[in-house]
Amino acid sequence: MVKSNSQLQALSRLLPETLGEQLEPHARLVTLRSGQIVIGHQDRTTDVFVVIEGTLRVELYSLSGREISLADLGPGDLFGEYAAIDDQTRSATVAATTASVLACISSTDFRRAALSTPENAEWLARRLVGRIRLQNERIFELNALAVRSRLHCELLRMSLDVGVHGNAAVIASVPTHAQLAARIGTHREAVTRELQYLQKQGIVVQQGRELRVNDVAELAEIIRAAAGDVGVTQRAANSSD
Repeated sequence: MVKSNSQLQALSRLLPETLGEQLEPHARLVTLRSGQIVIGHQDRTTDVFVVIEGTLRVELYSLSGREISLADLGPGDLFGEYAAIDDQTRSATVAATTASVLACISSTDFRRAALSTPENAEWLARRLVGRIRLQNERIFELNALAVRSRLHCELLRMSLDVGVHGNAAVIASVPTHAQLAARIGTHREAVTRELQYLQKQGIVVQQGRELRVNDVAELAEIIRAAAGDVGVTQRAANSSD
């Protein structure tokens, strides 16, 4: 681990400025190669990490070895805060999917900074509530929706994350079909089948790792027709150019 002041200064840009400035003196850099595990499920560690460069994946594995993908992380994303807050074991495994650089902060320093001002505490609370809302959406989808509708919801979420412009969204590095299947609780063949159908309908176009959603409103309407006003479709309705 090598400390680089210029890279750690990114904390005040990637996080709320005051919080980033408070964390910077206490942070150390961690560099990872692709495939390297940062934290493991049930680990007894409590450090908090902020992604400065690269991408990582949050996942769980069943006893049979089946991968369950929970989230992808990129620059500015923070993880590890659950164990830092409640001092319990890690709730998932986080591994680098590309060469990555992280800022690592001890749980004590993170809690002190995050709770030092009402603004910092509100930021953390909103972040945690956002996680709960997302998990509620996914629990509903897994229990109430067919596979094709779960894939539609995931595509819509990714479209909203990258930004919708002129009713279209371009996902520059879309997950593989197997990775999408791990996110929605199905198998790769089902994802491939449905993406081929959506391409025939002109709703999406995939070229290599780039996926263009040509009609985000139509995708949201398909979900709404299948499941009613799910939270993710409400966010789509509220999104703007």
